[in-house]
Amino acid sequence: MMLISKRSRRKSTMFDSRFRSAEGTDFPLRQFMRCKEEFSGGLVHLVLLCAFFFTLLGFGQSLNKLFTNHGADLNPAYRWMALALLFLFLLSVLRRLIHKILDLRDVRREMKLLKIEMGRSED
Repeated sequence: MMLISKRSRRKSTMFDSRFRSAEGTDFPLRQFMRCKEEFSGGLVHLVLLCAFFFTLLGFGQSLNKLFTNHGADLNPAYRWMALALLFLFLLSVLRRLIHKILDLRDVRREMKLLKIEMGRSED
């Protein structure tokens, strides 16, 4: 039960708290909705990571072309160090991309289990 207002001392049964315990019959539905929201947010994050990965690839090509066209008098080690650093960034983003895909797969699996549980509770 929840207070009717902040100043009221009376409690009302009409206004259930949103911080109920997990014993309610609608608990799987609430968990499903949370998973659905996390999945959609994760998809947006995945798209942004993909865009960042391809942007870094394009930047790497531009950097390589810059060293090729204008860095003839520079030590070649500069070019390889810059490309190696960029390669490390690309690996870092790729690792995050793979982990995000695995997380989304786990959330999808949990959503499927919750859907089955909700179907069982309706029967």
